[in-house]
Amino acid sequence: MPFINPLTIKVNNMKKFIITLGLVSLIFLSACTPVVVGGAVVSGITVANDRRSAGQVIDDKIISAQVRKEIHKAIKNDKHIKVMTYNGVVLLAGEAENQADKIKAEDAAAERNGVVRVINELKESIPTNIKRRTKDSYITSKAKSALLTVKLEGFNPTRVRIMTTRGVVYLMGKVTKQEAEDVVEKIRNLRGVKRVVKVFEYI
Repeated sequence: MPFINPLTIKVNNMKKFIITLGLVSLIFLSACTPVVVGGAVVSGITVANDRRSAGQVIDDKIISAQVRKEIHKAIKNDKHIKVMTYNGVVLLAGEAENQADKIKAEDAAAERNGVVRVINELKESIPTNIKRRTKDSYITSKAKSALLTVKLEGFNPTRVRIMTTRGVVYLMGKVTKQEAEDVVEKIRNLRGVKRVVKVFEYI
């Protein structure tokens, strides 16, 4: 019978314990803290509340990252082009310097794997200044806070994605018709909001 060193058994068992503990920690962390997948940061809490599958949430974040990268390569001045993706639908908003850049941005989005539709809301105009962009960020922040006051059973404000450019608020998400109505009502009368554009998927 071959000699087995008790110390070797102890070390091997310790390795198994460490590996198991590491796997458990990874699972636990992925449910509670942001996880980076393919360059996209995904929060476990957000995924749990989302009406999309966890895989689709990750896919949408990856699509947005890829579209931004391709737009940056295709357009010289892309700093004022915003990208938001939900269920494979890509929303482009902000400013493009000319019609050619608008088309380039749309083509960059349409060519990505997993994209089912591109909504091009880019405006041909002089890029907004820092004051306007600061106002837009503030409006987005106020809109998110306003959703906390929606009193509908089962409604979760994290299910609505919000983006603002030039005072126009864009909304994406998977909602009921009643949720959409209540959300728009809460946002449209906020100070500084010029228009609300719904890019919702209804259930």
